[in-house]
Amino acid sequence: MNKDKSGIKLPEAIKIAVKAFKVSLRTKTRASLAISIFGFVIAFLPMVISVALRKLVDTIQSIYVSDSSDISEALMIFLFLSALYIIQTAFSFAQNYYAADDKARIQKYIKETIISCACSVKYKYIENYGDFREKITFAGTQAGQRVAGSIQTIVVWAQTLITFVSIVYLLIEVNVWIVVILMVTCIPAVILSAIQKDEDYRRNVKWMKEGAMVLHYSYLAASDMAINEIRFFGLYDYIKNRWRNLADKYIDIKNRMTGKHVLYNSIADLLRNSVYIIVLLIAAREIYVNPVIGLGTFMLVFTLSGQLQEVTAKLLISATQFFSDINYMKDFFELDHLEREAAEESASPLSSVDIEFCNVDFKYPNSDKEVLHGLNVKIKQGEKIAIVGENGSGKTTFINLLCGMYEPDNGDVKYNGIDIRKHLASVRRSISVVFQDFARYEATIRENISVSDKARLADDQAIYDLTRLTGAFDFIDSQPDKLDEIVGTFSRKGNNLSGGQWQKIAISRALYRDNARVLVLDEPTAALDPMAEASLYREFAALTGDKTTILVSHRLGITSVVDRILVFDNGKIVEDGSHKELMNNNGLYARMYKAQAQWYMD
Repeated sequence: MNKDKSGIKLPEAIKIAVKAFKVSLRTKTRASLAISIFGFVIAFLPMVISVALRKLVDTIQSIYVSDSSDISEALMIFLFLSALYIIQTAFSFAQNYYAADDKARIQKYIKETIISCACSVKYKYIENYGDFREKITFAGTQAGQRVAGSIQTIVVWAQTLITFVSIVYLLIEVNVWIVVILMVTCIPAVILSAIQKDEDYRRNVKWMKEGAMVLHYSYLAASDMAINEIRFFGLYDYIKNRWRNLADKYIDIKNRMTGKHVLYNSIADLLRNSVYIIVLLIAAREIYVNPVIGLGTFMLVFTLSGQLQEVTAKLLISATQFFSDINYMKDFFELDHLEREAAEESASPLSSVDIEFCNVDFKYPNSDKEVLHGLNVKIKQGEKIAIVGENGSGKTTFINLLCGMYEPDNGDVKYNGIDIRKHLASVRRSISVVFQDFARYEATIRENISVSDKARLADDQAIYDLTRLTGAFDFIDSQPDKLDEIVGTFSRKGNNLSGGQWQKIAISRALYRDNARVLVLDEPTAALDPMAEASLYREFAALTGDKTTILVSHRLGITSVVDRILVFDNGKIVEDGSHKELMNNNGLYARMYKAQAQWYMD
């Protein structure tokens, strides 16, 4: 079966091209499409202008030879030419104007596609399974542009073909060898362009990760999440050197390839330009042999020769570029084939939830280390449970599996006796979570809280009552615009909250989702001061109500407000019981608690 140079089968390449064409159509406005269609008429202008220019020269020559004083015909042709140039200029302006708009719409489409992909793929990809992060970066910087620009490539190619045919028709009337010579000298440039496109693609793919690392270190230096540490530890030189080494290596590879391309292209351009002498000599000979054709023919050949070379190269290069871009398009559309989480638009939260882990084994993507193994546990509706253990013992992994973020390698996670994967949307709507790395939305305080349950219409008083329990009320009430105060790094007033305040907002956000039957709090007091932490414990019963509540914390003071404690160690639950029972066992929990005992003494 026929294949293109990248190894993609021709039928697959056609399907990809058709898909890209449909996507590209969606990124254009009606006005932009109208400009593209009008471009097919404009494609005849080079021919019309050249014919009019020949006629003008011949008319002026005739006036000079016959010593005629009637210049009206020449003047009319001149005005006609002027009008054509004005139309051509106006079209070029409109084309560039809408091209800029198309580019912005293309960028929007690419970003929407990437965001949609990142928010819907299975969570294993977020851990860079299958080089997902590199693929997303590549799609945003390289592949997406090729997909969205495919319609422009096809339209321009078709318009160029019209211009090409019309120019060839005129030049063949003068001498067929002019056309042959001009077209042959374009071939080296076309071949070089095809080779360069292929090399560019292979370079972009091969050095995709290095390019992503360059971006990572440049973003890291300006990130508000890392800037304090960089300043405090004096890491500017370290970050700069890491970035510079990576950037220099990346740029050096690119420059070497660019230098080679420039050299080869210069040689091809020299060959292409030198042929003008031969073409003009042929035109001069034709005029000498047949003076009747006049100097206008010389002017026609002079103006159309460069244009023929340009459109021939453009025609062939656009074709090779389009088929080269199939590789990029294929990479972009591969995002559509990544595994997605099950989506149920009409899913409702469960009225009651019993959770069970049955012989669960799990290891993270791209890792051979088993984080959980042989895990068995049952959690009944309404239970208040604390998850404790040392770092790396499997606590957060347990929470991620419980929330359906990951799927176990072996075993099952069940809600009401049904595998979580079979009713994931309903389970998600039955859970509310404060993740360890919670989000900080650049929006109003109201939106930061209510975003967890967009369907709920709660009045201000309901939100205030909730925030009194979580400890967020005082600082919200002190804001100039109360709940409508915009907070975050980019807020107009620069009104960013402290870490503890953001954590209280995150807890409020989780509790705002009042239809949830399960509340998960992963390190909910990590950013709180001792008094705020103690206040949260005092209000624990009022906050959680009859919800199943699962708390993960390094601070064992939280165990005083729960019914049951699960102690994790090396991926297993090694102890399960109340605080009193586990202290009597004198095992791992007792040792951990005694090590922290001074924190909880009166």
